[in-house]
Amino acid sequence: MMKLDRAGLWVVVATLCAMAAVGVGSAQAELQERAQAQRSEGLLLSRCLAALTPDKLNGTQGRSAFLDSLLSAQAEGDLAYVLWVSPDGQTQASATRPGVKPPPSALAIEPAQWFSSQQRHDESHHSEWLEFQAPVLRQEALAGFVRLGYAPPTLRWTALTSGTRLALTLPIALLMGVVLLWTRKEAKPLVQMQTALQAWAARLDLKGLPVPTGWQGAQAFAQHFQHSLQVCEQHFKGLEGKSLETLAMHRLLAYKKNRAEAVIHLFPDGVIVLDGEGLPALANAKIEPLLGVKPSSIYGHAPHEWCEQPEVLAFIQSQRLSHSRPQIRPAKVEVEVTGDTARSLELAGTPLVAPNDASQVYGTLITVRDTTRQRMAVAAGAEFVANVSHELKTPLNSLKAYSELLLDSGGDDEALRVEAVNVIAAEVDRMSSLINNLLNISKLETGAISLSTARVNVHDLLHSSFEAQRQSALGQGLGFTIDAPLNLGQASLDKDLLRIALNNLLSNAIKYNRPGGEVVLSAVEVDDDTLEIRVRDTGIGMSAEHLPHIFDKHYRIVGDSSRSGHGLGLYLARQIVELHHGTIKVQSQAGVGTEFILRLRKIPALYQEGANA
Repeated sequence: MMKLDRAGLWVVVATLCAMAAVGVGSAQAELQERAQAQRSEGLLLSRCLAALTPDKLNGTQGRSAFLDSLLSAQAEGDLAYVLWVSPDGQTQASATRPGVKPPPSALAIEPAQWFSSQQRHDESHHSEWLEFQAPVLRQEALAGFVRLGYAPPTLRWTALTSGTRLALTLPIALLMGVVLLWTRKEAKPLVQMQTALQAWAARLDLKGLPVPTGWQGAQAFAQHFQHSLQVCEQHFKGLEGKSLETLAMHRLLAYKKNRAEAVIHLFPDGVIVLDGEGLPALANAKIEPLLGVKPSSIYGHAPHEWCEQPEVLAFIQSQRLSHSRPQIRPAKVEVEVTGDTARSLELAGTPLVAPNDASQVYGTLITVRDTTRQRMAVAAGAEFVANVSHELKTPLNSLKAYSELLLDSGGDDEALRVEAVNVIAAEVDRMSSLINNLLNISKLETGAISLSTARVNVHDLLHSSFEAQRQSALGQGLGFTIDAPLNLGQASLDKDLLRIALNNLLSNAIKYNRPGGEVVLSAVEVDDDTLEIRVRDTGIGMSAEHLPHIFDKHYRIVGDSSRSGHGLGLYLARQIVELHHGTIKVQSQAGVGTEFILRLRKIPALYQEGANA
């Protein structure tokens, strides 16, 4: 019986040893896990800090509030210091645990070694750290490094006596207690047998028979427990790898999303992206001036909550996906919207399909384009064609009428013949002027015409143009005056183009004058480099609202049909003046008259020829 009690004592001792071994083993496993966690945390934290801007890391007097808060958040961790250093290793800001002095560290020079982790040993303080380094960039240039130091994990008494470890050893103690009780119960027959054998051995003068003992079950349990710890360690490593893969995938998706949003925001038209539920998921800034709503106010809201234009709302709702309409086709529509000004909008819807499966639709891309100017240009072009047709049809009718009159009369009536010839010549000049203006404008707009400057006597050019227009207006009862002094000198100008501009201004002054009115052409030298030419009439004039548009192409003032023009003369005159790097302005008052003021750079021809030589 004493041997059995001694065996029970050994069982208790073995149980305590097993519990201690399990506790120490689990603590060692925890140390390994903490070491692995330190490495994973250090890699992740260093890469997150590398994504920050230097302004976020900088501090005052060597301290950074951001780094301090980061270190404070690791109250239960092994993070000992966080440093923000310049590329040459100078500390810009730091946060350290009390009593911790970061070791000096040589920074990596090669970009491939900027992200690193290694053991640092400080001989002066007999301390060892696991340090991580990561670069911080500013506009793709190295701004500095972030250094993170972790103290090696140590085995603490609290770790050995924690509830988790006690919970692990408790089953062993219970199991050993059960085994001890079961052994004592099962060993009773053996004890009785041993007693009987020992009594029989004594009678036979034999030595005592040993009682076989063993605790192989405890060894098997320890092996199984060690295997379980290895399985847990492998599982934790797998989770760490998956965490890094998830982080990389998340950053890749964020990069692709930001790139797609940047492309959409640079799109020249308004863009709205509807998700599978028909709700706006993305919109660029150009939507606000087109529809009058801010992009941020429409995200996640049904179209009827933010769209106030019925026709626009009807189109957007027609492009929404639903269970009854799992597929939609590209559509386009033009609508008129009201507001401060009426505008024309072109809305187009395109389904967003999967790259590899066109039947899988994820949403709809709606583009909104302002076509007001385009429609106005089409209308202006149609009006221009109508006006030009009228301008050509009227003289053709006159030519036909007078030619038939000459044929019918046989040319015997001298007065009729002279009148017919004058009318035919005038109408031919009118059509020729219109066609020449059209050709010159076409050349200017296509770049087929350029300045061909030469030495021009400005006085002679002005007198020649003025006299030609005066002769064409004989018999209209107008007065003509020219004030162009002989000392205007010579300048480098394109004589033919400038003559076209002057002829258009003078012909307008004649056309829109009143009977008994006056046409005045004057020129002066403002200074050595500037020549000013004025064309003034005492005609019907223009009101103030027409002056900002008088040089626009096809612009005409509605008035007397006998004085109607084609809206090209003043437009052509401005283009020619601007080709000479000059300016043209207009001053006019209804019922008083109009004055055009041209300012040209007067480059002395002789000086230019000397410079070219």
